[in-house]
Amino acid sequence: MLATILHPGGETDTRELPEDEVRRLRLLQDLVGGHLEVVPVPGAKYLVFWEEAKDSPHVVNETATAIAREAESIQAGDYIAGVVVVVPREALA
Repeated sequence: MLATILHPGGETDTRELPEDEVRRLRLLQDLVGGHLEVVPVPGAKYLVFWEEAKDSPHVVNETATAIAREAESIQAGDYIAGVVVVVPREALA
């Protein structure tokens, strides 16, 4: 199962997610920096990010914010900060 990592500076990477659910969730937490927040986006995918990223010094993730706004997954004035991982629906099932 492949995930796409959206960095705040605009760079992207891909990462293979473990099949084991516990290992997969730990990896996602490590990638985003903490507890997970998840929002749905088109294409049976989710944006996964650190739920408290905006509560600490942070950088807005413009790419993830644009995707979430277009999908109406966040309010027009809201934004997503930090590293975001785009995962297929089955990664969180």
